Amino acid sequence: FRTVPDDLVHAARLDGMSEFELVWRVMLPTAVPALFAFAIFSVVWHWNDYFWPLLVISSPELATPPLGTMFFRNEEAGINYGPLMAGTVLITAPLLLLFIAAQKRFIEGVTLTGVKG
Repeated sequence: FRTVPDDLVHAARLDGMSEFELVWRVMLPTAVPALFAFAIFSVVWHWNDYFWPLLVISSPELATPPLGTMFFRNEEAGINYGPLMAGTVLITAPLLLLFIAAQKRFIEGVTLTGVKG
C-alpha cells in the first residue's frame, strides 16, 4: 500500500469515494501482485513443513507430503528409488503448476515489494 501515490488517494477522495471503496477499487488492485507472491511463499512454506508434523503426527495417513515421503522409505527392506522418486515428483508437481499459473503476478509482486515510492 505504500507504493500507491498519495496523489491517487487524494484524487479518489475528492471524487467522493468512501474509505471502503478506496481500499477496494484503488489500493487492493495495486496490492494483488504482492498478495500473489505472499500466497505462493506461504503455500510452499506450509507444504514443505517437516519438523513440526514429525513431532505431532503419529499415523502416516495424516502426514504432510515430505513427511509422507519419509514414511514411505523403508530401511529394513531397502530403499526402492523408483517409487520414491515418482512420489516426490507427484509432491512437487502441484507447487510447480501453481508457480507456472501465477508466474507473472509472482514476479511482479517480488519486484514491486522492494520499491519505495
